[in-house]
Amino acid sequence: MSLTHEFFLLNVDFDLNNRYEWYRNNRYTWAEKSVVLDATIQYLTDFLNWLPSYNPETKVSHKGLNYYGVTVINKLGAEKLIKILDKWLELIGEAPDTFSLRGDTIWKEEENEEGYWEQTRNWLKRETMQSELEVLIDLAAKASANNQLIIHFGI
Repeated sequence: MSLTHEFFLLNVDFDLNNRYEWYRNNRYTWAEKSVVLDATIQYLTDFLNWLPSYNPETKVSHKGLNYYGVTVINKLGAEKLIKILDKWLELIGEAPDTFSLRGDTIWKEEENEEGYWEQTRNWLKRETMQSELEVLIDLAAKASANNQLIIHFGI
């Protein structure tokens, strides 16, 4: 099972104090939802760090997504998200059917207790990544048009 990030479209008056209970009860049934592979989020993190957002744990506005936690994206953040992802969607359209993106650098140990650093590669299907980005762009467009929130639940 691959790690994923989940994005939900919610009303601006959503009670953030009940976010985890809401998530447990609605995670699998909520219609206005986008699921993005962790490999995609990791690769786009530098660009997603331009996104104005809010951390409900610390109650502080910041930029980017909380990788392990919850992030709230308002209308302004949704508009920025659309701009960023539209550009990436156009770029991904030029990719081959299957392509790789740089992943984590990991330590590999050998039997003799020697080791080395290895750059991993994440293999993705162009169509899958395009679909993920299109659904998230659609969610952001609805959030922007209707002054709604996007709630991101990290891995």
